[in-house]
Amino acid sequence: MQNCVHGELTHVPCLFIFGDSLSDSGNNNNLPTTVKPNYKPYGIDFPKGQQLGFKKFIPPFANIIGSDILKGVNYASGAAGIREETGKHNLALHNVGARKLVLVGLGQIGCTPHAIGIHGLCAQKQNNNALIFSHKLRSRVDKFNIQHLDSKSIFINSTAGTLDISLGFKVANGPCCPVRSDGMCIRDSTPCINRNEYIFYDGFHPTSAVNYITALTLYDSASNPGTTYPMDIKRLVQHTVI
Repeated sequence: MQNCVHGELTHVPCLFIFGDSLSDSGNNNNLPTTVKPNYKPYGIDFPKGQQLGFKKFIPPFANIIGSDILKGVNYASGAAGIREETGKHNLALHNVGARKLVLVGLGQIGCTPHAIGIHGLCAQKQNNNALIFSHKLRSRVDKFNIQHLDSKSIFINSTAGTLDISLGFKVANGPCCPVRSDGMCIRDSTPCINRNEYIFYDGFHPTSAVNYITALTLYDSASNPGTTYPMDIKRLVQHTVI
C-alpha cells in the first residue's frame, strides 16, 4: 500500500488512515501525552525502513503541509477512543469521495499483557465487549454496502487469525520490553533479544513479527478467509465501484 504515496506507481489514488496507537506514526509526538513511542527501544527493528523500498511513508497529519494532504494522510492518534459520533464519520467520508473503506474490528483487548497484569488472567468482560462491537461493525458493513452501491467496504476480523507456536511465537501473555505502569516501554530500556517469539512488544502493541504476518494475511486472506469480509484488501483494491 505504500505505493499510493507521492505519485508513485499506484494501486489506489491515496490512503487515509484513522485509528489509535496501533497506527499512530507521529501525531502524538508534540502533544502533552505520554502515549507516544518516539524514543528507544521503539523502532529498534525498523531504523532504516527506506531500505525496504519505502521512499516516503503516509505522513502523520501533524506533519502534513499544503497539498500533500491529497496524497494520503495518517490521522491515527495514540489513546484515541470510540465516541458516540464515530460511526457517523464513515458516511461523512463517503460524502467527500471515499469509495473503498477498510473497517477494523477490535481484537482481544482483555488478553494484552497490561490487562493480564491487572486481572491475573484475560479480562473476559473486555473480550466479550470487543466481540459484541466487532459483530455489530460487520453487520454495519453489510448495511453500508447495500445502501451505497457506489462504494465498497470490508470488515477486518481482528480475532480470527491465530498466532501460536506453529508460527514461531512462544510468548503470548508478556511484553518484550520492560514496561511502565501504563504499559509503554521504559525509555532506553533493553528489549528481549528473541523478539520474533513474542506477540506483544509492550503492554498493548504487537511486535513487528506479528504486524508482518497480519499485513500479509489481510492483504490476501486466501489461507485464512475468516479474517476479512466480504473480501480481502487485495480484492478490494481490484474491485470496480460504480
